[in-house]
Amino acid sequence: MLARRNPRWRLVTWVFLAFNLAMLLWLVVALDAAGKGCVGELCRGADDSGSAAGAWLVILCWLAGDVLLGIAWFVTHRTERPRRRPRRRWHRQ
Repeated sequence: MLARRNPRWRLVTWVFLAFNLAMLLWLVVALDAAGKGCVGELCRGADDSGSAAGAWLVILCWLAGDVLLGIAWFVTHRTERPRRRPRRRWHRQ
């Protein structure tokens, strides 16, 4: 019977997941805060472009961070070493 191996996640994987969660939280909080600052109709019209620019800034930072962490994830990827085959000693008798 073969032993089941539990996959061990690398540190970079956990950093990648934490970064994505933090960026999603930042985007939600930034968009929520942009809507609360205005009271009148005039302010809402002027605020839409600013909140859209802020959202795109967060998304661009998110994308840049994901690209860098993705490269780090692939660079630190551990490949399994091939197992050494037992020596055949048929030639030495």
